[in-house]
Amino acid sequence: MYKSPVNVHIGAWLWLGVALLVLTVAIAAQADERSARESQLKTVLAKIQQLKQAIDDKENSKSQYIRQLQSIESQIGSVNEKIRRIRQEIDANKTELEALRETRRQHQRQLGAETEQLAEQVYAAFTLGRQEKVKMLFSQGDPSRLQRNLVYYQYFSNARVALIDDVKDKIDRLIETESRIELTRQKLEAGRADLDAQKQRLAGDREQRETVIASLDRQLEQQGGNLTRLEQEARQLQQLIDSIQKLLDEAPEDDISRTAFADLKGRLAWPVKGRVRRLFGHTKPYSDLRWQGIVIEAPNGREVRAVSGGRVAFADWLRGLGNLIIIDHGNSYLSLYGHNESLYKSAGEWVEAGDVIASIGSSGGQQQPGLYFEIRKNGKPQNPTRWCKNGNHFGSG
Repeated sequence: MYKSPVNVHIGAWLWLGVALLVLTVAIAAQADERSARESQLKTVLAKIQQLKQAIDDKENSKSQYIRQLQSIESQIGSVNEKIRRIRQEIDANKTELEALRETRRQHQRQLGAETEQLAEQVYAAFTLGRQEKVKMLFSQGDPSRLQRNLVYYQYFSNARVALIDDVKDKIDRLIETESRIELTRQKLEAGRADLDAQKQRLAGDREQRETVIASLDRQLEQQGGNLTRLEQEARQLQQLIDSIQKLLDEAPEDDISRTAFADLKGRLAWPVKGRVRRLFGHTKPYSDLRWQGIVIEAPNGREVRAVSGGRVAFADWLRGLGNLIIIDHGNSYLSLYGHNESLYKSAGEWVEAGDVIASIGSSGGQQQPGLYFEIRKNGKPQNPTRWCKNGNHFGSG
């Protein structure tokens, strides 16, 4: 049956319109789904924060020294994070200052060359006399030669004008560059002054921290409560993880495609380079409790990195572990990073494998800097050394 071209054309447009409508509806549905998922996740994170607040309220009723330790170590973490940002700004200003000085050197070289060229042209024009064009017009020479000379004269005259404009432009750019150099130099000096002030504040906070730790140790000795403290801290951590895991199980799965955490066993990068001093399953000092993770000895301030991608479920101070980050890797897998000096990520943020999430410290009342590292599946501790690839140094545990 014959179909007119007009009908075929209209049909095609109708099909295209239907397809676009379906696509628009699908995109809108995906956007609504993502919005609903984010809303649910925010609710979960808010519940985790409420859980942390309940723990804090319970701790506050026990020991003023614990409260003081939490306050000071949290403050030390904040000051260190500020020092880190200031240093980054100083480095950026140094780089900008050097680039501006190189730009100034280029402008000065160009300006020098063009000024010399302009001087030569001005001298040549002067030697011809101030009325050189008039002289050429009234000379008794060959008209064609006269015409050529006039063209040459106009060419050189235009070139001089263009060169003068270019020299003026170079001078303006040089002045602007000098102004930017001065502004950057002032920012650099202000950053250094701020850095010195923050370092002094940090030194005072650390001195105060040592006093609080000494008082806390004396209190524990008087009460004979060292074992009790270790048991309470272990129980508190387990309760926190169980509660977080339960809340995360209620949250929707993320739609980011990545290798399943279980498939990375034996291939994870270590969170920090250092010597493993406390091994999984070994007995803790002064108790029958066993390590549920490992302690990696490393210098104060060294960067701590996420072992795999995921979402930060917890980033706060917790008794016994100090500044703690917990990352949810999906499928009920969690990784924990404790005793940090500073936390660089907040609850709810996404991280990828190798992202810097914290810096090594001794928070939680520790004497030596290092990282406490755990991996958990459904709330149960896993041996981290079986998950991370070979390469880190081991000591007595």
